[in-house]
Amino acid sequence: MNSQRKAREAVIRALYLSESRGMTADEAFREMSAIDREMAEKAGDPEADTLKPFALGLSSEKKKYALALAHLIEDNREKINELIKPVLKNWNFSRVSRIDRIILWIALAEMLYMLDIPPSVSINEAIELAKKFSSHKSPGFINGVLDSIARNLGLLC
Repeated sequence: MNSQRKAREAVIRALYLSESRGMTADEAFREMSAIDREMAEKAGDPEADTLKPFALGLSSEKKKYALALAHLIEDNREKINELIKPVLKNWNFSRVSRIDRIILWIALAEMLYMLDIPPSVSINEAIELAKKFSSHKSPGFINGVLDSIARNLGLLC
C-alpha cells in the first residue's frame, strides 16, 4: 500500500473519531497518538515516546499531509457538502453513511485544494478506500458522486 493511501486512511480514522465524539481533527489525532504510544509501551517498543503527533506507520511528510488534508476538510466542510448534495439522485444527504461522507470529503478536498493530485487519482483512491472501509455498494456510489461533481466542475472531460 502506498504511503499516501495510509495517510488518507489516517484521515478517515481521525475524522470518524472526530465526528463520533464531537472533537476537532487535531484532538482526534492526539487521541490516536496516545493510543499508539500506549500500545507501543505495552509491546516494549523503546521508541514509544517518539510516536508523535501520531504513529500509524506514516513518515513525517505523510503525517503533515494527513493533518493538512484533515484541516482542509474541517475548514471547507460546508462548501464540500454543498457540492455533494445536488448530485445525490433519489438520496438525502443525511442518509449517506458517515464513512462514505468522509471518503467523499477526502477526495473532494484533494480535487479542490490539492491541485498537484490529479482528480482521477483522488477518485480512484476514494474507490479503494470505500472497498476497504465501507459496504459492497459504496465503491460504485462514491465513483458516481465524485465523477458527477468532477464533471460539473470541469475537472474531468
